[in-house]
Amino acid sequence: MAPAWLEKFIVRDPLIPDPRLNNEQPSLEIHYTDVGDHRRILKAVGDTEPCYAVRRKTVLEVWGDKYFVTSPREADKEIAWMDFHSIPPSTEINFTSRNDHVIKIKGSQEAYESSGGLGRLHWKPTSMVPYGEASWELRDEQNLVLSVTIDHRQMNGVISIWKEKIEPKTVEELIVVGISQLEGYKRLLRTSKISGVMAVA
Repeated sequence: MAPAWLEKFIVRDPLIPDPRLNNEQPSLEIHYTDVGDHRRILKAVGDTEPCYAVRRKTVLEVWGDKYFVTSPREADKEIAWMDFHSIPPSTEINFTSRNDHVIKIKGSQEAYESSGGLGRLHWKPTSMVPYGEASWELRDEQNLVLSVTIDHRQMNGVISIWKEKIEPKTVEELIVVGISQLEGYKRLLRTSKISGVMAVA
């Protein structure tokens, strides 16, 4: 969610209600924490153990990284893996737990066709501090479906689902898509820092 001071600068269609402006609460809130060693854990509010874990694995220096999402509650069963392509910019998410259901998000469009009857969803940035905190919204044509935030150190974030009455597999899909947004941002920062160091050298 955008900070309070930024809200007045964000232009929204007055016909499209924003649940946050009415002090509504998300239907599900997942907290993302980077625990080091290329590993992240995600917990729902009130949970004592992670519902998801993410591990980043370097493929080769020239090929970049792959990210694997697993379920610690199911003996680290693999839920999905994601890959980020630079040319052309795109994100590929493969849901191994759903017979290799694949989502591809083109960088030029920042949109994809969701399952579960949600239709076409698109990302919209709501705030960003250079090399710092950032937030985004995932929306359909009328409503806020998902919001994602990350702090200034890129160590902690929140994935909030605002759409109600969604079937479990679609909820899981939205969470993984939210994870991909966070990891894509962190990857972008790593790449730009490396490029900056090389330019100075």
